[in-house]
Amino acid sequence: MLGAFISRLDNRSVIDVGAERGAFADAVLSAGSDILHVIDPEPTNADFLRQRFSGDARVTVHEVAVSDADGQLQLHKSVGPNGDPVTFGHTVLERPDTDEIAWQETIGVTARSLASLVDSGEIPARVGILKVDAEGHDFAVVSGMGALEADVVMVEHWTDLPHSLGRCPWSLESMLSELRPRGFSHFVFIAHRGEFVILHWDDGEVPRGYMGNLVFLHDQVLDRLLPTTLMLASSLAKNAVEVGEMYARAANDRLAVIKGLGPPLLKAWRMLKNGVRKSRSRR
Repeated sequence: MLGAFISRLDNRSVIDVGAERGAFADAVLSAGSDILHVIDPEPTNADFLRQRFSGDARVTVHEVAVSDADGQLQLHKSVGPNGDPVTFGHTVLERPDTDEIAWQETIGVTARSLASLVDSGEIPARVGILKVDAEGHDFAVVSGMGALEADVVMVEHWTDLPHSLGRCPWSLESMLSELRPRGFSHFVFIAHRGEFVILHWDDGEVPRGYMGNLVFLHDQVLDRLLPTTLMLASSLAKNAVEVGEMYARAANDRLAVIKGLGPPLLKAWRMLKNGVRKSRSRR
């Protein structure tokens, strides 16, 4: 979706907060982004990003944690269920370990606000897209934007992920109160419900255990981005129907097998029942 937005925006610069290994960054570069600032505080990820985009003049790597103020933060590094390091899930929030992810090492990292990075000239004061994936710290990133302007702002959103990041530390209402005064009157919520992905308009409700992405569209670019948004909604609806039909066919196939086995199973049950009665009568 954000890649498709690039071609409709006059400003094609992107800030990627929480870039991890650069999959999103690579996608928006392929879509036509001409200036890209990738930001990640985890040293291994930052080294990987520097190597991945080495020699690409469009890309600048920042090894910092983005927050609402400059300073120092403790980054909790994540591991998988088997204890092996993973590239995602590193967070400045205190989280209990779960059966899907754990945090076994904590390191000190430099924190910068987007406002501070703008003031120092390290990032531009206006961008086309601000993408935030800060593992629950997204509200602090947005509230620290300062003078930074963007046409599109994307953050992750959930209510409670009991097997990973737990309860979301901020509410949709608080994010709206931060972005509406900046000119973001509408948003898209791309909700991930297992194998079903659907698009909500101005509706961020998500059940416990599921998550999605809030994509805020600035009023000034709303008209030019709506066609792409509608095309995506149509595509997601079609995919959801196809997945539903696949499960319906599988259910009908199983039902047919069960119905086919019905008479033989009933006969076998009756024979077994009669055999038990005869055995008891002999006793």
